[in-house]
Amino acid sequence: KDATRTTGEGGGAAADDDGEYPGVPGVPRAEVDAFLEDLDSFQPIIPDELTNHYLKSAGIAEPDTRVTRLISLATQRFVQQVADDAYRCAVQRNQAQIKEKKEKGYDTRDKRIVLENEDLAAALKDYGVNFHKAPYFVGAVPVDEIEDASTEDGAGDAAAKKRKARR
Repeated sequence: KDATRTTGEGGGAAADDDGEYPGVPGVPRAEVDAFLEDLDSFQPIIPDELTNHYLKSAGIAEPDTRVTRLISLATQRFVQQVADDAYRCAVQRNQAQIKEKKEKGYDTRDKRIVLENEDLAAALKDYGVNFHKAPYFVGAVPVDEIEDASTEDGAGDAAAKKRKARR
């Protein structure tokens, strides 16, 4: 009977000190308590103030310190995984470009890895994040066409003359 209470088998999660927390199957209560105590003393790389700012903007009024640090820890782990994946993509790209570097006259003994946006985009794609360059000038009208249109309409003649005079 004590073994079933400790492992949580045979009926649901036990609520005593030897059982498990509901929603955390397979992990003894003592381990969860130890983890929560460690969160109190743990200082993640991401400051609590930054995490609290985003938690408050998401609608959580006063988040618990342990919750804040748990989210900071999860975010830190996610960023580390993305950085590792992006680094692997950069290494693969670098190895594929050795022939091109020889043709362009670069020193192929140079082993520095440069992380590019394409490497980061490839790493984030595995996590379902769409990362691409913003189309800053898609559909934009050149300045010369705007000036020509304003002088034809008769509106903005003075402003167009000032701009042309500055050139």
